[in-house]
Order: sequence, then C-alpha cells, then structure tokens
Amino acid sequence: MERTAVKSDFNINCDNKIRLPEDQQQEKENMNKGVINNMWYVLFKAWKYEKRLLIVIVLQTVIGVILPLAAAALPAWVVDGIGNGMDHMSAVKIAAVLVLLLVSNTAITYLLSMHGTYLLNSKMGFLSSLFRKEMEINYAYAESPEGQNKFQNALMSILNDHQGIPGMLSLIAPLTSNILGLIVNMIIIVEFNVWIVVVLTATAFIHLLIAAAVRKKQDTLREPLADSSRKLGYLYEYMCGNISAREIKIFDMHKWITTVLDNVTKRRLGLAKKSAGFNLFLSVSDCVMLALRDAFAYFVTFWAVYTGKIEVWEFVFYFGIITCISSFFTGLTNTLSSFGQRNLEVHTFREFMDQDCKDEGIGPDERKPVTIELRDVSFRFSNEGPYILRHIDLTLHEKEKIAFVGENGAGKSTLVKIICGLYKPTEGKVLVNGVNLEEIRLSEYHKLLATAFQDIHIMPMTIGENIAFGEADSYVEEIRRCLEAAGLGNEFLDVKKPLTRILDADGLVPSGGQEQKLILARVAFKLLYKNAQVLILDEPTAAMDAISEKAFYEKYLSLSQDRSCILISHRLKSTSFCDVIVVMEKGQIVERGTHGELMDGDTRYRTMYELQSSYYR
Repeated sequence: MERTAVKSDFNINCDNKIRLPEDQQQEKENMNKGVINNMWYVLFKAWKYEKRLLIVIVLQTVIGVILPLAAAALPAWVVDGIGNGMDHMSAVKIAAVLVLLLVSNTAITYLLSMHGTYLLNSKMGFLSSLFRKEMEINYAYAESPEGQNKFQNALMSILNDHQGIPGMLSLIAPLTSNILGLIVNMIIIVEFNVWIVVVLTATAFIHLLIAAAVRKKQDTLREPLADSSRKLGYLYEYMCGNISAREIKIFDMHKWITTVLDNVTKRRLGLAKKSAGFNLFLSVSDCVMLALRDAFAYFVTFWAVYTGKIEVWEFVFYFGIITCISSFFTGLTNTLSSFGQRNLEVHTFREFMDQDCKDEGIGPDERKPVTIELRDVSFRFSNEGPYILRHIDLTLHEKEKIAFVGENGAGKSTLVKIICGLYKPTEGKVLVNGVNLEEIRLSEYHKLLATAFQDIHIMPMTIGENIAFGEADSYVEEIRRCLEAAGLGNEFLDVKKPLTRILDADGLVPSGGQEQKLILARVAFKLLYKNAQVLILDEPTAAMDAISEKAFYEKYLSLSQDRSCILISHRLKSTSFCDVIVVMEKGQIVERGTHGELMDGDTRYRTMYELQSSYYR
C-alpha cells in the first residue's frame, strides 16, 4: 500500500480537505460546547438508548436531597423531645423519619445496582453509534493519524465507566442533588447566620477556580495519552497475532519490540504521573478550603449556643445542617471539577460524531456499463506533503481490461483508491459515465465495484458471511459455486463453518493462499449475483504460485467478460492479456499501450518484462 507520512502541522478532515493549524484551533473552539449543552446531549441520547437510566437518575437526585436533611433533623427532634418532653406528635415524627431513612438507604443500594446495569445498556448504544460513524467517514481521514487519534479519544470517552459519557451520566445525580441540597439547606441556615453562607460560598468559589486551572492542565495531556494508547494497542495487537508471532521468533525481534514497548509505556507513565500530580494538588487545595469553612461555621454555631442565643436542640439541628452544607459544597466542587473533565471528554466524542459525512448525490444506473475517466488528477495527503499522483489522465472504457504496472511506491494502489472513491483528488476530477464522482452517492457507486485489495481481512464469521455478509442465508448455493470458482476445496463448501479461532475454537484457519481465494470468491459473488460492473484486483494473488495465478486470471477474466476490469500485478505475464497496460513511475503515467506495443521498442515495460522472464528460463 502506497502512502506518505502526514505532517503533524497539517491534517485531512472528513471531506479530505486540508486544514491549517489556525483552522484546527478555530474548529476546536467552535466544537467546545458548554457543559449544559453537552449534558443535555448526553441525556437526550441516553434517553434514546435506555430510558430507565434517566428514571434512576431522577430518583437518586430526590433521595440525595431528602436523606441528609432527614439525618440532620432526627437527632435535633430527639434532643428536643428529651429536653422539653416527648408528646405523641413528636414520637410520630421521629418514627416517620426513621422509616424514611431506612427506606431511603435501601432504595439507594438498589438504585446503584440498577444504575450500573442501565449505564451498560446506554454505553452499548453510544458504542454502536460511534462504530457506525467510523464506517461512514471519509477513508483518507479514517486512516490518517488525526482521524485515528480522534476515534481513539471518542472510544475512550465511552469505554471507562468513570470517564467521558458514562462518567457524566454517573455525575448528573450527584450534581443535581448537591445543587438542590445546597439551596434547601442554605435557606434554612441563612435565618440563623448569613456569614456562614458567605464564607462557605467564598471558599467553594476559590476551589472551583483552582479546579478549572487544573482541568486546563489535564486537557493538555489528552492528545498525547490518546496517541500513546493507539501505539500500545498496535504493539499488543502485533505481538498477539499469529503471523507476527512467527516473525518475532524467526527474526529474534523480542529485544527490539520490548525496547519499543518500554519506551511507549514510559511515556504513558510519565503522562500519568503528571496527571496524578495535578490531581494531588487539587485534593490538597480542597482539604485546605474544607478545613477553613468548617472551622468558621462550627465556631459560629458553638458560640451561639454558648451565649444562649439558641437552644441545645437548635444547636444540634444547625450543626447537622452545616455538616450537610459542607458535604454538599464538597460534593459540588468535586463534582463540578470532575464534570468539567468529563465535559472535555464528551467534546471529543461529539467532535468525532458531528463530522458532516453525508452520502448524498445521484445513484448510477446499475444496469448500464461503466466508463470511468480521470481528468488531470493529482493527489497528496497534505499541503506540504509530496504528491503521490501527478496529472493522471486516463479512461477506463466499457468492458475494457486495463492493468497498472510499476515498482513499489509508483502510486498504483493510491490510484485505485481514487477510482473507488476512497480518496478524493487534490486536483482534477473523476467522472463516472460523464458525471463527477463527487456528485454520485458513494454507497450506490460501490455497488458497481467488485474489489480485491492486497490487504486481506478475513472476519471471524462463517464462510458464507465472509462472502455475502448479511445475505449469506439467502445465497447458500450461489456462495458454494463462488467458492468452487475460486478453487477452494471441499472443507470450505460448508458455508456455515466459522472462520478463524478468534470467536470459535473449532473455526477453520485458512492459509495465506486460501485467504486470497476467499476474497476472490467474494468478488465472484458480487460479479455474478450482485451485478457489479467493474472488477478491481489489486495484487490479490501475491500468495499464489505463477501457474495458479495464471489459471485464476483466466477464470476471473472470463467471469468479467462483459464488464470493465482493473488489474494491478507485479507479475507482468499476468497482465499481458489486458487491452491496455499503464506503466507508472513516481506517481505519473510514463507509458501506456497494449502488450505488443510496449514490447516493440526500448520501453520500461519491456525491460521489466524481460527481466522477470529471465527468472523463469
């Protein structure tokens, strides 16, 4: 696969357009929606995915306000009853509060259990929407470092129960109960001493300012953490793969991989230590503010009872209320601090989900043969990056067979991706039956293409599902015919047989050549039964021997007899039967013609062909 490194100063967006750093910063600011906006967004989506979760949040909020107030009132009423005599009404009030406390504590335990279950259901909904979006966005953006990092950030904002969207949903009940609890209890305490409210509010405000500053520091670590997570994920995936395991053992790569892994891990640990340091500073400041406000409030209350301004039962009651206010303030400042961090993480999810990747346009006629024209097409990944393709003028006519040949890095696979609509040209345009590809609905255009790329991906599903996906049950016999056409043995004709052992211990593990034949069976299915008009083969036979490859091409060219065909192969013997052979070098077309025309003269094609032929003599 040909690609170039993407410079970090420039990035490709979902529409494959180049953005400068200042544009990215402006976009980040525009995407930086407020806390209330994000909270309503999360609540709206959660209601869509799991309505019971919001009901639990409301009940948790109500109990969170009532329970501390009842706990403050109960001992005061008991002291009042002992000091002034316990009448029938006082006993009833005390008994009612005891029952309320018992029921509330039981309800809280049950609601916490249900909250976890419903939160998991909601997470599945958010994950599903994220994966759908990942499959919809522009291919070039999805494979770019920026796109991968943003997807990683969005994924991290869902997976951890204490971060991102689940974290925000878990904080909504504490946040609202702390706010309502403060309002109720401060109304009570302000009648006793207004200065208690002033001091408590001032210390809480100072703590919020400190928390906001810490949150900004934490935000600077978000992108580096996502980058290190992506690298660690790749390393773990590589080390656990069957193919990589063979390479690691044969080439004695243990020390090198361990060194790379250690470096990435050390970087991540360094970032984690910075984050822990910020959190420690925040915790210490919280303790200082808590000590100051509680000391002042308790002194004022104690002095009031000492000087006889209030009775003992009032002292007990106000002492309990001050404890409630202190607890609510602590809870509110901590919740707001955490909420701010969760808000940043929700931003990352929304930033990814809010990309405009609508698949709009007209649908090409599936019954009509296809002509594809590339008109002065150039392509590069960034404004300062090198051109991968330059000034490509090429037409694939109806029912024409065309081959792209050239050295690795010549731009062949990139050109195929542009023809498939996976990349958009930086300059020039692609026309399909005379219509600009940008005006055509890609989902409909892709129905016309039967493709086999050099990167093979066999999914841990049944053989039939790997060929026809969701339609496997409706095309059992057709799938078998395609498997036979691809040259697969009898063990593959059971379309219900699972492939790989990732999900099924009894799964069939295909060899490299068999994997390629499975992909080719998928191509045959689309050609024969889904009316694809263009066959695209991007080096799908690399694991086949020369004789098998020749037989394969003869078979598939007969299947695509009435269709157009694009072929990439390094074995020039396999391309000699094509109508047109295009020789590429450094992203440009340097030669084109039939096999006979290119062999007649001093051409690059002839040089490559004769060099390859000499190895078979």
